[in-house]
Amino acid sequence: MSSLKSKLLFKIAGKYIIEHVLETVHSIKPSKVICVLNKTSAELEDFISSYNVKQTFQKETNGTAKALEVALSAKKPEPNNIVLVLCGDVPFIRSGTLQSILKKMTKSDLCLGTISLDDPYGYGRVLRINKKIVNIIEERDANRKIKNIKEINTGIIAIKEGVLRKYLKQIKNNNNQKEYYLTDLVNLFSRNGFKVTSHSIRDTVEVMGINSKKDLVKLERKYILKKAQDLVNKGTLIRDINRIDIRGSLTVKKDVDIDVNCIFEDKVSIGSNTTIGHNCYLNRCKIGNNVNIKPNTIIFGSTIGDNCTVGPYARIRAGTIIKKEAQIGNFVEIKNSSIGTGTKINHLSYIGDADLGNNINIGAGTITCNYDGQKKHKTIIESNAFIGSGTKLVAPVKVSKGTYIGAGSTITKDTVPGKLTLARSKQVTIDNWKSKPKAGKK
Repeated sequence: MSSLKSKLLFKIAGKYIIEHVLETVHSIKPSKVICVLNKTSAELEDFISSYNVKQTFQKETNGTAKALEVALSAKKPEPNNIVLVLCGDVPFIRSGTLQSILKKMTKSDLCLGTISLDDPYGYGRVLRINKKIVNIIEERDANRKIKNIKEINTGIIAIKEGVLRKYLKQIKNNNNQKEYYLTDLVNLFSRNGFKVTSHSIRDTVEVMGINSKKDLVKLERKYILKKAQDLVNKGTLIRDINRIDIRGSLTVKKDVDIDVNCIFEDKVSIGSNTTIGHNCYLNRCKIGNNVNIKPNTIIFGSTIGDNCTVGPYARIRAGTIIKKEAQIGNFVEIKNSSIGTGTKINHLSYIGDADLGNNINIGAGTITCNYDGQKKHKTIIESNAFIGSGTKLVAPVKVSKGTYIGAGSTITKDTVPGKLTLARSKQVTIDNWKSKPKAGKK
């Protein structure tokens, strides 16, 4: 990868490469997970540890068979177990595929995940005689006839542990690479009367590995394009499937319209009849029905209620709940706040650590002064209040129900319900005042 960090810690579709693999593995509920590493990386080791995975190291990178030997040495023998071997740099293998492979192990000793490619260059070819798998021939060891075979080994393999332990050490490195290939088990099993079968995988995205940044970009685009096409097939209007990034789970209801250059990360859900304008970024959020998210809006860790309008150029930060029929306008930032039904914050405002009631009007340029240099404090604005433009609300403070705040006020004390409150200095004109002469002029 031409990088200082492990390739497994590069992100693809919003998660680390290895994160995708570990999440899929845990979804099939294995009794034990062992990760074989060939290089020391404190950051990678720490991340893997968070998944309750046993780590072990292959000191000499001399082949996949030796890597599996290292893994087996880290667990007690369990002859009736099935060992499932995966590659850490193949992020998009599905749990359903793994379960299908494991299901075939009820009547087999070894099951390969295979796929047929129009261009199989670089992959080990699956050699069959009378439809039975008898060997895997790696690219560098293949003759011209073998290279014409389209069916390839994906690197995903399930093996009964008892026979695996018996035959693994019989693998030799009689090949051009002088490596111990795990796939040589196929020939050993075939010659010794064990049943070898395969599961055919149809989606190339599932089995594509990553060895370079070019591979990463290419695979991510394929993966995202497939997700976008699936949404379109289910009725979502995506204006250009080549200009959308889905880097996580995007759940969409009926009649959603998504414009170009939008990014969705982590878990995002969008209600019916909602429009997402161009250049929006949505991360870990829930969008209601009949919502209009205008262009260039950022929403992170928040919930937007039904019939709301947000943006353009709004930023909705973590912990925010915007209730139904609210209006959030251009260059408004909201953080860790609750915005009540029908409340309007239409221009150039900052609302942080605040609870706002219903049917409030927030004038342009209003800010909640929530941080005193050491602690964050809460602002409460009760329903039907009117906050004039350019108001500063110095928390902790409460604006009572129905209060009117005059424009340009700095509010430091709780207000009286239903009254007009002003807190600004008196305007004065200074007589006989002269400006300083500009430099270079007399």
